[in-house]
Amino acid sequence: MSTTGKIFIILLTGILLLAAGGPQQWTRTALASFSGQGNAPNPMTIPYPGRLSNADGQAAVEGIYAFNFGLYDTESGSQLLWSEVQEAVMVKNGAFTAYLGSVNPIPTALLDGRDLWLSTSVRGPGEAEFTAMTPLQRVSAVLPGEPSDATANGTCPHDHVGEVWTANVSWSSGAFRINNSANGPAIWGWNTGGGNGVRGDGWGSGIGVYGEGENSPGVVGRSANGYGVEGVSDSGSGGVWAHSVNGYGIFAHSDSNHSIYVDGAGQAGVYVASAGWAGVVVWSAANSGMYVHSATSDGILVDSAGWDGVHVVSAVGNYYGSGKKGAEDFAVLNTGEVRSKVGFATPANDYAVMMSVQGAKSDYAPGDVLVVSKGQDQTAGLSSISYSTAVIGVYSASPGFLGGQTVTGRAESDGNLPVAVMGIVMVKVNSENGPIQPGDLLVTSSTRGYAMRGNNPPPGTILGKALGTLESGNGTILVLLTLQ
Repeated sequence: MSTTGKIFIILLTGILLLAAGGPQQWTRTALASFSGQGNAPNPMTIPYPGRLSNADGQAAVEGIYAFNFGLYDTESGSQLLWSEVQEAVMVKNGAFTAYLGSVNPIPTALLDGRDLWLSTSVRGPGEAEFTAMTPLQRVSAVLPGEPSDATANGTCPHDHVGEVWTANVSWSSGAFRINNSANGPAIWGWNTGGGNGVRGDGWGSGIGVYGEGENSPGVVGRSANGYGVEGVSDSGSGGVWAHSVNGYGIFAHSDSNHSIYVDGAGQAGVYVASAGWAGVVVWSAANSGMYVHSATSDGILVDSAGWDGVHVVSAVGNYYGSGKKGAEDFAVLNTGEVRSKVGFATPANDYAVMMSVQGAKSDYAPGDVLVVSKGQDQTAGLSSISYSTAVIGVYSASPGFLGGQTVTGRAESDGNLPVAVMGIVMVKVNSENGPIQPGDLLVTSSTRGYAMRGNNPPPGTILGKALGTLESGNGTILVLLTLQ
C-alpha cells in the first residue's frame, strides 16, 4: 500500500465553504478575493487549509505533495463541475494550505448556495499515482456580496469591531491563518491611539504570540519611542520565551541605547540556566558588557552546568566592576588582576602556597608538618627529624589565600598541595618532648609529619606558637605559624 493510502484529510477551514453536515460537523465562513485568471466567467479562488494524517493520527511526512481537487453535483460524483491538479503543495507537520481555483479558476456561477461535493486525491513524494480520499465531502458554497464601497486597495467593507471568533483547533492548525507568498507582513497591526499594534494572550500553558522563521526572524518588534516587543507574564512563566536550534534565541541591536534593558523589581533581572555553554556572553567594545538595575533581588542569577555562568570579553575597561564608574570599589581587570578598595576577607585563617610534593599525594594528609625536600628543587616532603631547619609549613585543609594556584584550578590535582606558611592552621602534634601548652614554641619531631614542643629551639627550627593544649600522645591543635 502506498504511503498516501494510509493518509486521510481533515478540512480545518475553507473560505466560503460551509460544511453542511457529514462526519466533521464543522462550520467555517469568511471572505475570499476575486481573481482574473482563466477564461471562466467571474472566477474565484478559495483558501483550503487542511491536515494530512495517517490512520493513527500521526502527521504525514514533511515534503512536497500533489493534490487533485474536484467539485461534483452529487455524493456519487455523477457530474464533474470543476477540477484542478496542484503539483507542489508543501506539507509541514501534517499541515498544508491549498488555494482552490489557483490553477483552474472556479466559476462563480457554482457558488450559489447549492450543495456541492468536494473530492480530494493526494500523491506523496516519490509516488506515481494519486490516492483518493473517501468519502466526498459535502459543502455549501456561497458567493460574497459585492462591496458597498470598493476601493483600489481592497478594503473590507465590513465592520468586525467587538466581534469574538472562537475555535477549538490543534497546535499545528491555527484558529486564524494567513499565508503571504510575497515578502510583506502576513499581518500588520497599526495602532495610532497609544495601544498595541498586535496583542496575543496565551492562557494556561499556551503562548500569546509565537513566531517561527526559517531564514529570518519569527517575530520582529520595532518602535520609534516605545518598546519594540513587550512581554508580560502573570503566572510565573516567561513574558518572552525564546528557543533556537542553530541561531539566536533573542537578538537585540541598538545604535544609541541599551540593546536589552532589564528592570527586575521582585525577582532576577536576568535568569539564565545553561546546560552546555555560557549562560550569558557579552561582547562589548567601549562600555559595560552588561548593565542591570534590580530593585529587590538578584540583578543577574546564573545557573550554568557546563561552561561559564558569565563570560565577558571587553576591549576597553574592566571585565567586572562594582561601584561608581571610574571609581569602582571592586574590579576584575581584563589582565586578570583583582582590586578592592577595602581589602579581602575570608573565614579561613591561613595563607598558603602551592608546592609539589615528594612521593604520592595520597601519602599526605591535612595537618602534616612539611620540610624542604633535599631530593628535588621546590618540593616539599614530610618532616622526620627533630628540630629540622628545613621546616617550611603545614599541609592546609582550606587556606584563606592561596598562592601559586593556576586560574583553572588544576595544580592540586596534578600532585601539588597547599602549604600554609602564615596564619592559624590545624597541625599534627605529639608529646614527644613533653606536654604542649598555649604559647609553647613548636618544632618538628622525629615522628613523620608531626610537631612537638621545642625547648630553647635554635634559629631556623621554629614552626610556630601553640594555641591549644596536648597533655600526651598524638593529636591536633591550632598553631599560629611563625617560621623563624
